[in-house]
Amino acid sequence: MSEPNEANCGPEGLPLSVRRYTYRKEEFSQIVDFERERLYRSMHFIKTMSNAMYNDGNLDASEEPKDVTEYIIFSIDTATHDRDFLDPNTEPKLSIRTTFDQNINSLAVKMVLHEHEELSDAFNTAILRALGPMGLERAIYHYRSTTVSVANGSKQADQAWGPRPPPPGSLRRPTVVVEIAVTETYTKLLRDTNRWLDPIDGLAKVVLAIKADRRRPRITIERWQYDSAKADIENVQTIKIIESSEGDQVTVTGGPLLIPFHLFFLRPAEPSKETDILIHEQELKEIAQLVWEIQFSAF
Repeated sequence: MSEPNEANCGPEGLPLSVRRYTYRKEEFSQIVDFERERLYRSMHFIKTMSNAMYNDGNLDASEEPKDVTEYIIFSIDTATHDRDFLDPNTEPKLSIRTTFDQNINSLAVKMVLHEHEELSDAFNTAILRALGPMGLERAIYHYRSTTVSVANGSKQADQAWGPRPPPPGSLRRPTVVVEIAVTETYTKLLRDTNRWLDPIDGLAKVVLAIKADRRRPRITIERWQYDSAKADIENVQTIKIIESSEGDQVTVTGGPLLIPFHLFFLRPAEPSKETDILIHEQELKEIAQLVWEIQFSAF
């Protein structure tokens, strides 16, 4: 996958308008709380305008706050990051997801929104439901909010799974990763996908890059995989879930969502018992409608 090129983005793939701070442990939580409150005010405005769109026609993009983002960036060196974020005795902060890039001494902090939580939980439920008939619902590790070493740093996924136990010779790492974007740029989403699927340092096999549109009921799911023959990362499936402008119909194109069994469990499926993991169109519609209730329903 070629490196995405988006104007007005910094080295993390995030807009230059994203707030930047110098990391200090004693101030970190206070800054996150302050920025989260500012984000909620902006999201409240967007939700009000989005609801008005249904009554009055179109949402004027020029009226949308220009600095809406679920991200903050901290300048931090590797030693400090490892001490404060990788210490196994440090309790993970479930309200944020972090991406550390040691090449630029940058920690990108994503503030988890309600949409992130519902999407990640819904996909976890869908995966467990698909694995149940195979008797494999307890044959996976969960890596949600677990800090994992990736190329040039570390990363936390919105949701991730891997085989339990890993096959001989394989590391205990996520094989299937979910990355969810609400205000996040597509550039950042693809950059995260690249890092997870890096064949040397990422080692994931499948990334589900999910973009929830914040202006209208539309969700895009892209399934990315590493093609060893081409030595490249490819988008192998795109699913779009869209509600009609009248709000009376939901269409799904490109479904059902398929996750190859051998990439999930790092072994072939047992014939007649195990198959590729499928999330069917009806379940995708239900997941989307759950998120849209949060995004566009009355307060």
